[in-house]
Parts: sequence; C-alpha cells; structure tokens
Amino acid sequence: MAQFTTNNHLIYVVDDDTAIARLVSVNLTARGYRVKEFDRGLQAIAGLKIDDPDLVIMDLMMPDLDGLEVTRQIRQVSQVPILILSVLDETASKLTALDLGAEDYLTKPFRIEELLARTRTILRRTAPATKEDSLQSTWDYRSGELFVDLNGLRIVSHDSVIQLTPREWALLRVFIKYAGQVVAPRTLLKEAWGSDYGDEGDYVRTYVNRLRRKIEPEPRQPRYLLLERGLGYRLVEAT
Repeated sequence: MAQFTTNNHLIYVVDDDTAIARLVSVNLTARGYRVKEFDRGLQAIAGLKIDDPDLVIMDLMMPDLDGLEVTRQIRQVSQVPILILSVLDETASKLTALDLGAEDYLTKPFRIEELLARTRTILRRTAPATKEDSLQSTWDYRSGELFVDLNGLRIVSHDSVIQLTPREWALLRVFIKYAGQVVAPRTLLKEAWGSDYGDEGDYVRTYVNRLRRKIEPEPRQPRYLLLERGLGYRLVEAT
C-alpha cells in the first residue's frame, strides 16, 4: 500500500540520468512531496541559496562535479540530509560519502520502494521539534563540559556550539539512550539506521569518528565516546 505524506517536504533530485531522475521525481511527487530536479551538482548548490530543502537525493557520478565534491560543498553551507545514489557498490566509495556528510547510500539499480522507505526514515528522523517540545527542553545529557539537548537539537562542547548532521544526531540519541553501557555495532546500526541494517560495521566506525571530531576536545584521546575493543562503544555515563 502506498504511503503518502502531508508535510509538504521539499526534496532535491540531482542526477544527470534523466530516466532515473524522472522515476524518482514522479514517485516522490505522487506521495505528496515537492520536488526540484537538477542535472548538475552546481545547480543544486546554487539552489540552496534560494531554498531550504528537507532532503537531497543525488547521484555520485555527474559531469561537472561528482557527488562527493557536491556533498563537501553542501556541507559548508547546509546540514540538509543527503542520500547518495550510485552504481558503485564499493565500501571505499560508501565510506567516503558518509565521511563527507552523506546520510545514506543506495546502490543502483534499486527498488523504488526501498528509496521511498529510506526517504521516509530520514525525514522522520530529521523532523524539527515541536514548539511544545522546545519549551520543555532541558539538557538530556551532561558529562563534564559536554551538554546535549535532544529536543532542541543543541550541543555545547567546551563552550563551543556544535552542529550535527541528522545521521549524527540519530547515532548520538542511541548512545545517550544507553549512556554508561557498551553498545554493540549491530545495535547501533539497527537503532540509528533502521532494521534493514546490521552488518555495515564500517558505517558505525565512520560516524563514531565524525562524532568524536565534533564533540571531543581531543578526538584521538576521547573522554566521552569510548571504544571497548571487541565489544562496541560506550558513551560515558551522565554526571
């Protein structure tokens, strides 16, 4: 059964393959999303000066700038979630995309139902807090000089305000849920990425490193997000 949205999200579809772009756009539009198509990465970057899209779905291989470079440039100006599409099913390509700030990576050819499911998951996870939530927000986690407000999407680490991507927030939420406990990579994947994940341990390592670079004063000597070798990761207990 088709699932429809009523939130009127704006989604950028960036792909020089017109057939793929139309397939994605038509299916998104049919489910109530607003869609803008671009066949060049530079066009999408320029569009961000005008729009505030809720998601960017982008091909990895394009004629002007490839998807990795576009992701890098988007991350300089926006935290919009990015879903990469690519014919490359290489671990290195996936990890590079994730490390640059992409939220997810889907290999072509793909089933349109899977793309739609991942789109819904990303948009649910990145939905802004309601006004009521914001009024009631407090620090959900505090340890030393690290403060986290999950409802307000605020992080302060050692007097610096930190910006996270939606996937980084999803992973941090799981760590805070289990603060003080060792969490296995498989658990992190299923709770932060979804039930379809479980064996992509490289994803977890990549995102843990990204979180450390943002929240730790010395990422190579972490004090908050610790590795317990052979078991998983542990966010130190709140104080």
